[in-house]
Amino acid sequence: MSVHISTIADLPVPVKIIVEARSSSRVALGKKEIIIRLPKHISVVDKEKTLQQFLRWARQQIHQKSYYQAQLQHISHYHERTLKILEESFQIEIAYHEAGRNKLSYRGDNTLRIYLRESMPEQDMVAEVQRFLLRFTERYFLPKIQQRTLAWNERHFQEKIEKIELKHTTSRWGSCSSTRRLTFSTKLLLLPEHIIDYVIVHELAHLRQMNHSPRFWKEVEQAMPDYKIRREWLKKHGHTIDF
Repeated sequence: MSVHISTIADLPVPVKIIVEARSSSRVALGKKEIIIRLPKHISVVDKEKTLQQFLRWARQQIHQKSYYQAQLQHISHYHERTLKILEESFQIEIAYHEAGRNKLSYRGDNTLRIYLRESMPEQDMVAEVQRFLLRFTERYFLPKIQQRTLAWNERHFQEKIEKIELKHTTSRWGSCSSTRRLTFSTKLLLLPEHIIDYVIVHELAHLRQMNHSPRFWKEVEQAMPDYKIRREWLKKHGHTIDF
């Protein structure tokens, strides 16, 4: 195995390149560096091509997420943290074990217990905790979002809905498909409830108008006269919301 560390002018952290016995290439944003792992037998041409591709990806991540302002938060960021969603609070407890699989345990006592292998790299621990929290949120809160959506639909739209689902999406708060399927981002649950309702009404209005024409906004306004205030709040603060 060989390790080379480089400093690149337009990147805020060093790039560590590790060449080792492996079958594929991999890139990760570490706590203090960008880590690129390459197979030992990769050709010079493929190595250069892969490096450029990974560096482009790293630049995009840093730019879009201000990644290193958050500094790939230490796992302690989550330990003993309270996750507040709608009117419920969940205490997060993290424990470590030498072997066995990572898992999340919830026994209905509003405590999320996450068990991690202590040998995992720190950045992998952070990603694993986020994955568990998202998966729990999708499963636990889906019925609540379904009920909320159906209530708004019954009061103002009375439209047929094929399916209502929660998924972790980063580019949209919600979407409405041509098959009348409504999909909401799990991040939506971290918003104030009156803003959640705005997103729900927005997507329900798309069941009648699959566009953002004046007719569409008229549908939204009829159901929610103060929607402009809520929409402005989301534009101003929405980018700060995430798990």
